[in-house]
Amino acid sequence: MIRTGPFGRGQQWQALIAALEGSLRLHCHRDGTLTGLAPYLHDRSGGMIGSLLRLVRAAAVQAVLDGSETITKATLESIPVDIASAGEHQPR
Repeated sequence: MIRTGPFGRGQQWQALIAALEGSLRLHCHRDGTLTGLAPYLHDRSGGMIGSLLRLVRAAAVQAVLDGSETITKATLESIPVDIASAGEHQPR
């Protein structure tokens, strides 16, 4: 295990989310949706890459299971955070 600190909200965070979004293979997902949610995703994940990946992966699985084939903020809100980012963001 390699311990890392959180990403800041800057260009690296945006690039990470853009790369992650580019790897999604959901039929109805619109490019730019996740990059537009970058501040929200930072809040939810605490800037931790593992927490971000878990959140987006769980939302993608949910999108396939419910047939929507897209990730929305509502989908992301329905996913509980992991322990690394717990307490960083509370769903509204």
